Amino acid sequence: MNPEQSDADAVKRALEKNAFRNNMTDLRVHVARGMDDGWRVRLVSDSLTGLSDLERRNLLLVGLEGQIEAAELLTSAEEDWYGPPPRVVEGALPVWSDALGQSSTQPLLFASDLDEDVAPPAVVTFYSLRGGVGRTTALAAAARILASRGRRVLCIDMDFEAPGLHYLMRLPEPLSEQGVLPLLLALERGDEVDIRDHVQRVSDAEELYCIPSGRLGVDYAQRLRLLEPENWYVEENNPLHELFDLASVSSIQPELILVDSRTGMSPISAPLLFDVSDLAVVCLFPHPQTYLGTELLVQSLLAARTRRSDSGRTISPEPRFLVSPVPPGPSAARVRERALTWIDTWLARAADRRSSDVGALQADELTQSVSYSADTAFKDFMEITPAVDEAYGPVADWLEQLLPQSAPQSMARIGGKREALRELNFSRGQAEVHENLLDDFVKTRVALQASDPQYPLVIGRKGTGKTAVFRWLLDRPGGDPPVVVMCPHTFRKRFPWVLGVEGFAAVDEALSERGAGWSRFWACYTALATFLALPRRPETSPPIRFNLDFSGLDQPEQADELFVVDTVIKMMGDAQAGLLAARWLRELDQSLPASRFLLFDGLDTGFGNDVASRKRRTDAVAGLFTFLTEAETRLENLSFKVLLRLDIWQQLQFENKSHLFGRFVQLRWRDQADYFKTVLKQAVRSLEFQEILAGIDIDSNVDAWRTEEVFQAWNVLIGERMKGAKTTFTRNWVWNRLADGQGDHSPRTLSQLFATAVEWEMGERGSYDQSVIRPRALVPSLERVSIEAVGALHEEFPELKAMVDALEAVGRTPLVPGDIEAVNPNALEQLELALEVGLVAVHEGTQEDVRRFRVPDLYRHALGMTRRGQA
Repeated sequence: MNPEQSDADAVKRALEKNAFRNNMTDLRVHVARGMDDGWRVRLVSDSLTGLSDLERRNLLLVGLEGQIEAAELLTSAEEDWYGPPPRVVEGALPVWSDALGQSSTQPLLFASDLDEDVAPPAVVTFYSLRGGVGRTTALAAAARILASRGRRVLCIDMDFEAPGLHYLMRLPEPLSEQGVLPLLLALERGDEVDIRDHVQRVSDAEELYCIPSGRLGVDYAQRLRLLEPENWYVEENNPLHELFDLASVSSIQPELILVDSRTGMSPISAPLLFDVSDLAVVCLFPHPQTYLGTELLVQSLLAARTRRSDSGRTISPEPRFLVSPVPPGPSAARVRERALTWIDTWLARAADRRSSDVGALQADELTQSVSYSADTAFKDFMEITPAVDEAYGPVADWLEQLLPQSAPQSMARIGGKREALRELNFSRGQAEVHENLLDDFVKTRVALQASDPQYPLVIGRKGTGKTAVFRWLLDRPGGDPPVVVMCPHTFRKRFPWVLGVEGFAAVDEALSERGAGWSRFWACYTALATFLALPRRPETSPPIRFNLDFSGLDQPEQADELFVVDTVIKMMGDAQAGLLAARWLRELDQSLPASRFLLFDGLDTGFGNDVASRKRRTDAVAGLFTFLTEAETRLENLSFKVLLRLDIWQQLQFENKSHLFGRFVQLRWRDQADYFKTVLKQAVRSLEFQEILAGIDIDSNVDAWRTEEVFQAWNVLIGERMKGAKTTFTRNWVWNRLADGQGDHSPRTLSQLFATAVEWEMGERGSYDQSVIRPRALVPSLERVSIEAVGALHEEFPELKAMVDALEAVGRTPLVPGDIEAVNPNALEQLELALEVGLVAVHEGTQEDVRRFRVPDLYRHALGMTRRGQA
């Protein structure tokens, strides 16, 4: 039993004791909370017949005078016409005096977090602590945009002291008895009303409606004085609830009700924010004068319990923030950053109330900034323009997130989803071990360019798909296979002549002894690898001057690393080794009936990861390109194809590097549809998923899908919109979170995300029929993928360990270089590399002068870093 109930019981016992003392054996007692920390009571006894009110009070309220706020002391006959007793309210009332003192330890759950759709209409209140921040403009713009999308929207003007929404909607003045104010007073009196008499239709072409506050005049001000929203919560009937209930069952049937609330701590704004709203759009400008008030407001919202909290779960109103008006010029970034820092700080206090399934609250996902626009500010009415759509479209997206989503018709087939889940099999590993890579390879424009002989160099950041291109070039059907000169370690069993760490170390030592350069090595090694890869022909035998005897070399596997190292070192012993090897390579080239690639991959890891190995790699790869630029013009059928990590390419210095400008392809995933095809191709291997797609007329030929078909299939797989306080669309959520600090995306991490999400979904007991995997699965899955991403970073860039450890110790983002320096001054030496590989990104400043930097979500979760000042 809560303390409040205990107090009510104590009051009831005291009243009964007074009645017993006065021989009132028929007393009935009703106790309810009052508005001012007191109690409202009703006592009914026929023993009170003939007594005055004062006499009744002297008999029954002895000892309770300071605790009773209102008392109804009645006979049974009087009760018949007195109406229902005071309403018993559990918990805090949605009034400012209660709300501002509330805190909660309950799990923080919003309507949009629920797997099941909330029953329409969803109620959204637009509120601002102070005026002049574009609250009404934002509501009108969002309403217009939603109506243009085919949504049924009802706007209600409850800014009673300064009504004006109907002006922005270009509506006529309401009639004298039309509007929210007369409607609420009628409901308070118990009158029967038809809400449609108070509604104005904004446009015949759209389902957009408005209830104005009322017609301004002397009687309006008098009526306003009669409005007492606080009393509604201690009376039996609540006019505010009745208003929204009438709207929901009316023929208008709105999907969304948007409420324009009075600024400040007005009596009407508290119940709107803390009781009836599913979502509250808090409009603010981050002036220091507004900090404390908005902080208290956010705290109160996160502790409140909405009307939807009747199913055993506490549902809080979901906060969103509109920063407006952001001034033009250099101060704009400071305004936005200050607002985000404030909001993150406020939200952090509820971090431990959010479960991992719905994810933490993050300011940048909950906030939209609107730049100052004189054109919008001084408009007489709201209309949709490109500028309005850009500014307020995200706000409309927030609101649409609350609406029911329709599942594809084929998803309703019994067992379809569960069977599809069992059949889904997403690769967790690298491209080297991806079983069905040839089927899953997405032939993007960039990937096709990478297959073109006129581009000898393919570069990309870690994980962007270089090895996938290697495998595609190696094993694609049709044509002769390429000559593999270098490859990732996984493929060395197929190509035993490929050198590894020890082999390159031995070659490096031999080059030092002879004073030779790496270009000589690559000439000899490439010719030898080509000879070993191609069928033996007399005309392709090695030059006699090399004095090589391959007569005992019957099987390719006999040409192992030791054999190759010994042979290459022997070849390099000739003073003219480079020229002889180049001639031999041309002879091999001329023996070919058709073109082939000379394929080089695995250069980033093939030399080792310690300091000496990385120095060797830099020298060796520079030598490779020196050899390439000299040799490629003399070859007719063999074409160089080198796949290299971008950061290695950027560090290289060699003569004629500029000759390769315009002749390389950089692997980058710039198109969401192409990127998502990498998992959708894996998904359509499920026959059940194919059947589900067939139900919406999408075939299984992913390569032929248009962008809209990609997104339709994506929505079937994972749902269209995220649940909870996140970016509206799942595709944007995934795209943003899987990007590294350079904005690059890895198909591997996307595949890992879905593999984890499938496992998570298989473990869920609750039903969900709107997509094969519910969007909520992405939130906990990202944390596991983040751990794998940091692990891969450790493996490939061990020199970043000090930086990674320092970031983990700091524990928040964004941060300044001084934060790192305070943990480990040596870690700052790795800042340039950390920026290059995308572990961190510039948040403020430039690449050369970083004032603040941030850690992307891809790595942030694994490092245990919170946003800004979160605790």
